[in-house]
Amino acid sequence: MHIPDSQIPNSKCGGNRRNFFALMICLIFLAAFAAISWSALLNKCAAFDEPLHFVGAWVQTHDDDFRCNPEDPPLWKYYVAAGTRADDMKLDRHSDLWNQMLGSVPAPSLNYAVKAMYQTPGVDADRLLRAARLRMVVLGAVLGAAIAWWAWRLAGPVAAVVAIAAFCLDPNFLAHAPLIKNDVPITLVFFLLMASLWLLGERATVLRCAAATLLVGVALTTKFSGILALPMLGIALLCRVMIDTPWSFFRWTLFTRLRRLVAAAGVFAGSIVIAYLMIWASYGFRFAPTRDLNAGFDFSSSILDCAESEMLLRQNPVPLYPSDDDLRKWVDEWKPSLVVRAIQTANKAHLLPQAWLAGFLYTYGTLIRRTFLCGNIGIVGWRYYFPAAMAFKTPLATLAGLAVASLIWFSHARRSNSRRNAWAICAALVCPVFYMATALHSHLDIGLRHILPVYPFLFVFLGVVAAQSFVRYPRITLCAVSLLLLGLAGETWAAYPNYMPFFNVAAGGSRGGLALLGDSNIDWGQDLPALAQWQRAHPDRQIYLCRFGLPDPRYYGLHYIEMSGSQMSQPDQIVPSGLPPVYAISAVALQGPYMTMDQLKFYHRFLKEQPLEVINGTIYLYDTTPP
Repeated sequence: MHIPDSQIPNSKCGGNRRNFFALMICLIFLAAFAAISWSALLNKCAAFDEPLHFVGAWVQTHDDDFRCNPEDPPLWKYYVAAGTRADDMKLDRHSDLWNQMLGSVPAPSLNYAVKAMYQTPGVDADRLLRAARLRMVVLGAVLGAAIAWWAWRLAGPVAAVVAIAAFCLDPNFLAHAPLIKNDVPITLVFFLLMASLWLLGERATVLRCAAATLLVGVALTTKFSGILALPMLGIALLCRVMIDTPWSFFRWTLFTRLRRLVAAAGVFAGSIVIAYLMIWASYGFRFAPTRDLNAGFDFSSSILDCAESEMLLRQNPVPLYPSDDDLRKWVDEWKPSLVVRAIQTANKAHLLPQAWLAGFLYTYGTLIRRTFLCGNIGIVGWRYYFPAAMAFKTPLATLAGLAVASLIWFSHARRSNSRRNAWAICAALVCPVFYMATALHSHLDIGLRHILPVYPFLFVFLGVVAAQSFVRYPRITLCAVSLLLLGLAGETWAAYPNYMPFFNVAAGGSRGGLALLGDSNIDWGQDLPALAQWQRAHPDRQIYLCRFGLPDPRYYGLHYIEMSGSQMSQPDQIVPSGLPPVYAISAVALQGPYMTMDQLKFYHRFLKEQPLEVINGTIYLYDTTPP
């Protein structure tokens, strides 16, 4: 990929008119991104995991206690709780659930979060969530700025504008950036890590080494998939060693591969040391998860999860609904894997904070679960799940742009003998290629959000190729880019404010998405307020509800009769009124991955009926029960 010198910005020319104009466009896109993503969630309740993450963040910040939500490392949650007050929450620290959180992950924490936020008088759950979501939007905007910065450094202002437009108008990032989740934060960390490594590989300085090593630690304390930062770091440094160009390393110039290997090994070793210290620092340099140094997690439930998951994967074929007797038999035959033994050893020797170990063990033990793809339910996932999810949920304009950009790039790559951009290409490829390869071999296929770290590099790629094409064919490129951006803006605006269930036009929108993907791809329980509004407008109907999500529907004034299969059931104790029934069923319930066989058969009958109404693409209303 040859990058024209004329497109590489010169800092001395930073005040010229074109650069200033491009900078203003980038700032306008960032402001629009923040405003659209923030406003799109104003009338939506918490998505499934948000109450758990918020309560976990609040407890660790104000109580110095890590028992709640250990399955997500704490660093990003300190940011979530920034600005909260000690009297914002009224926690019951003497309840059974408070103590049970040390014995099992995550069921007691989920129940505790619901009670703390939605069933405790005086707690304004929506106010707390809005404030935390606003802080999350800031991280999304920082990611957009980083994308524009790297594209600009590679190929100039045109690249920056195209890249940031592709990001800011992407419905998936508009949906997930404001959520109290660590999917966008880990995407930001991975992107910054590779950008810092690119700079480090060009010329190593103290600041660049510090940035790269610190970001590895940040990744490991933001999400457990952040452990992938270590192999990504190693692969990128090895690429820099093999690229046959001198490496300016502090005050030395490294001409031989052996010297570059020694320098790279030093950076890698330093990163491991810094990451280890950062893990301890994020837990206050304390092994125990609570201030009571005698208290600790009971790993037995997570070890049981590991046993069941590992033994399930050994079955051929893997049963979708294994019986309890089979599970008990397999668990009796199970021998702990190397990963489980390593965690047990680390726990016994106090090598890492116990809360980090408990979270990692739980995450490892729950890497398989039933999931939905194209009308089928599976338990070990599909190798093509994430490519299919990208095809369904990426806007058509972005897909078209990537297809054209790939043709242009490969066409030019065959004719170009230049190697001077080899390091930039390697630095930009390591994360998306390695991360995607890992995702393809994963058994946890529940959402496009798990491969969000791939997208920023695609946006940079779009920007760089557009900048190259603009130098050669300015008019054609301007027309093509303008048409694609108009198409992207139109498709994104048409989906506002329902970006969670966004599916592109070719996939049939959210209605078509019901037959394609489940879970966080379409329905995360965020539309209870809209259902409550529908009930107020139709007081002559009795709602029968099957929902997917954590928030208590009664918090939003819903009066309903609980149906079998509801997640986190919080039934209203009301007598059927005799009013004509309406069945409000979440999209995930209709798809059925978390249902029993009997429940699955019951809810699949609704799919043959025409819904009375569909609320925001996530809740389907039916007049009658199908025969």
